[in-house]
Amino acid sequence: MIITDLNSPELQLYAKLNENFAKMIEIAKEEIKKNSELGKYFVDGDKAYYMIQQYISKDACEGKFETHKRYIDIQIVLDGEEQIRFDTLDTLTPMSEYDSSKDCALYHMNSSYDSVNLRKGELAIIFPDEAHAPGLSVGNSPATVRKMVAKVAY
Repeated sequence: MIITDLNSPELQLYAKLNENFAKMIEIAKEEIKKNSELGKYFVDGDKAYYMIQQYISKDACEGKFETHKRYIDIQIVLDGEEQIRFDTLDTLTPMSEYDSSKDCALYHMNSSYDSVNLRKGELAIIFPDEAHAPGLSVGNSPATVRKMVAKVAY
C-alpha cells in the first residue's frame, strides 16, 4: 500500500506500473478540478475504470474491511477528509467469502489496525489482498466526502 498525493514527484514512478495506472493518475488530476457527475466511467473496458462517489463518512463501528483480488484500488479524495484503516488478513474475521462478481471479500472491524487520514488531493494505492476499511470519519465528525475510486486490473 502506498500513501501519497497528486502533486508528489514519485507519483510518476508509480504510474509506470502499467499504462492504465498512468491514465488513472491523469484522470484524477482533472477530476479534482471539476465536478463530474457521480457514477462509473470506463477507461479500458473492465481493465480500468473509475467511480465518482459522494457520501457522509461513517463511524468506525459501521465500517468493514475489504480486500480485492483482480484490481488495484486507487482511492483519491477529491473533497473532504476521511480515514482509511488497514490491517493484515491474519488478524481479521471474515464477514463473507470472496465474491468474484464484485471482486470483494468483507471482514469485521477489529481493534488493531493502522490508519491514515486522507484530505483533498491525497490518495491511497491499495494492492490486491491488502485489507482496507475506507470511508470512515476522522475523529467523531461525520463529513461529506467526494472521492474517485479507480480500479486497475492487476
